[in-house]
Amino acid sequence: MISFMGYLYYKKEKISMDIPNKINLDIFIPILVFYAISEKLPSITLLGTFSVGAVIVVLGSGLISYPVAKILRISPRTFLPSMMFNNSINLGLPLALFAFGEEAMAMAIALSLVQVIGQFTIAVVMYGGEAKVINILKNPVIISTVLGLLFNYYNFHLPELFLIPIKMLSQITIPLILFALGVRLASIEFSHWRIGLIGAILCPLSGVIMALIAILFFDYTTLQINLIILFGALPPAVINSIMAEKYGHDASVVSSVVAVGNLFSLIVIPIVFYFLFLYA
Repeated sequence: MISFMGYLYYKKEKISMDIPNKINLDIFIPILVFYAISEKLPSITLLGTFSVGAVIVVLGSGLISYPVAKILRISPRTFLPSMMFNNSINLGLPLALFAFGEEAMAMAIALSLVQVIGQFTIAVVMYGGEAKVINILKNPVIISTVLGLLFNYYNFHLPELFLIPIKMLSQITIPLILFALGVRLASIEFSHWRIGLIGAILCPLSGVIMALIAILFFDYTTLQINLIILFGALPPAVINSIMAEKYGHDASVVSSVVAVGNLFSLIVIPIVFYFLFLYA
């Protein structure tokens, strides 16, 4: 509903979400990450092998997608990032929160962190840019994650005077993410819809396959199993189209893959939830 409102509002006003998105990425999302890890995550020991599972899903999706790109005669540098790096923040965090609660969202951040690091290193290089370690270390999401982990590990808690406004600011994040997602979907291209449709099917399929493989290797809890399968089923990240445009690398193709993939997720995600709750 919130994304649909963003979609309709863009169609009427043709607004730009650049400034709200920057504020969200620089302030609200880091605050949410810090709050969820420091206050809602039972123990950071839950995140160790869980993060490794996310790495398996990301890299494994790339391995599965590589021969498909070759068969379709699409540059792997164009196709693979969208298959590897999914909407774990824009869509994954809201879904984890609404379906499984605040503890689940805190754990889902471990999966998103793998995506963030990979997006600003591997994906940047694949699109033709230059990955710099200093940019990762300066990323507000990374900084807030480290602070959250330290607070959780040493059992530090902010006084209520600070905790209440932090919680209030963290609650801005998810609605703004969903609204911005609707705006973005209303503005990206469908010119290469056939490639987009292949990617829309391959992205969640390869992700779920690799998630199931990760589950075989690690002794995950039921909640972790649900989250990593959901993580694998997510559509391509919207930021892929932004990066492709920034580095001048087949932006129209990437935008179509992202657009069709996110629309196709309206079918895929309910199916995934059906099976998750069926076998819960």
